[in-house]
Amino acid sequence: MNQYLIVSFQAVVLFPIVVAVFTLPYIAYNYHKYGSILSLKVLIVYSFIFYLLCMYCLVILPLPSPEKAATLHSHKMQLEPFLFIKDIIKKAHVIPSEPRTWLTIVLNKAFLVNILNLFLAVPFGMYLRYYFKKSFSQTFILSLLLSLFFEITQLTGLYFIYSGSYRLFDVDDLIVNTLGGILGYAIVGPLMIILPSRDELDEVSYKRGMEISLFRRVVSFFFDMAFVTIITILSRPLMKPFHIVRAFEIVTLSYFSVLPILTKGSTLGNFITSTAIVSNKGGRPKFFAYFLRYFLFFGIYLYLPMYIRQALEKFMLINTDASKDMGYATIELLVALLYFLFLLLTTIKAALHRSLFYERWSKTKIESTVQVQ
Repeated sequence: MNQYLIVSFQAVVLFPIVVAVFTLPYIAYNYHKYGSILSLKVLIVYSFIFYLLCMYCLVILPLPSPEKAATLHSHKMQLEPFLFIKDIIKKAHVIPSEPRTWLTIVLNKAFLVNILNLFLAVPFGMYLRYYFKKSFSQTFILSLLLSLFFEITQLTGLYFIYSGSYRLFDVDDLIVNTLGGILGYAIVGPLMIILPSRDELDEVSYKRGMEISLFRRVVSFFFDMAFVTIITILSRPLMKPFHIVRAFEIVTLSYFSVLPILTKGSTLGNFITSTAIVSNKGGRPKFFAYFLRYFLFFGIYLYLPMYIRQALEKFMLINTDASKDMGYATIELLVALLYFLFLLLTTIKAALHRSLFYERWSKTKIESTVQVQ
C-alpha cells in the first residue's frame, strides 16, 4: 500500500507539468469549437488526465536501479490466459468443510492484485461512456488498447530505455483491465440519469460561446502576439535596416490592420477563438476601421504611457533642483495610478461585455463566429 501512495504522490508532482503542456491546446480547441470553456468540463477532462497519469506511473514505477538494469537481458511474457484463476485457487487453501477457509479466496495476494487491476480500469470505461460518448464496442476496444499499451511499455523495458523488461508482460492483465473498462461502462449507466449529459454540457458551452468574455479576448490577444513575435523573428532577415523594436512595430501594425482585410475580419487569434471583427451595424467594417481600431488600442494602452514617462524623465533631467525630485516622483506615481485605474475600468467593462473606447471610435466590435452543431 505504501508503494501505491508513493506512486500516487509522484503522479501529483508530475501533474502540473502535464497540465502546463496540455492547457494551451485545450483552451485553443474549446474556444475554436465552442467559444467558451465550461468549468465542469475542465474538471472532468483534467481529472481524466490525472487518472491516466496515475495509471501510467503505476505501470512504470518504481524504475529499476542501475545495478538491476544491468542484469536485464530478456523480455518476460506470460501468455497463458486465465492463469490468475489457477493462482488464486492454488493460494486459497480452501477446505470445503471449513467455511472460514473460504475467505482465503479473496484474501490471498493473487486475488487482490487482479481485483486491483480490474478496478484500476473501471474509471476509464466510465469516462469513455459518459464524457466521450463511446459505445460498448468502442469502450471494449479502447480498454484493450490501453491495457496493451501498458503491457508493451513493460515488455519493451520502457520503450527500450532498458535492455530488458523489469515488469512481466501478462496476458491476464489484458483480460482483467479490459473487463474493468467494460465494468466501468456498465456502472456509469445508472449514474447518467442524474448527471448532466455531454450534450447538455455542450449546449451550455455553445450558449456561452455566443458572448465575448474577457478571458476570450485575452486568449485571442495572447495568440495574436505570439504569432506577431514569430513572424518578426522569421522576417528579421528582410528587415535588417530596422531596429528589432521598429521591426516588431511594423509587423504588429501590418498584422492587425492588413490581415483582417484579407480574412474578413479575423486575425489568427480570432480564428482560434472563433471570433471576428465586424462593424457595429453588422457586416464587414470599412478597411481603415481595422487600422483605426488597433492604432487606438496600442496607442492608448502602450505608447501613451511610454511617452508620458519619457516626457517626465526629460523634465527631471532639465531641472537639476534636488528639492523638486519628490514633486516629479509624486507626479509620476499619480500618472501610474491613473493608468492603473484606466486599465481596471477597461477590464471591468470588458468583463461586463461593454463596448470599449477604441471599439466605439472605430465603429467595430468583436463577434462570435461559433457554429452550433
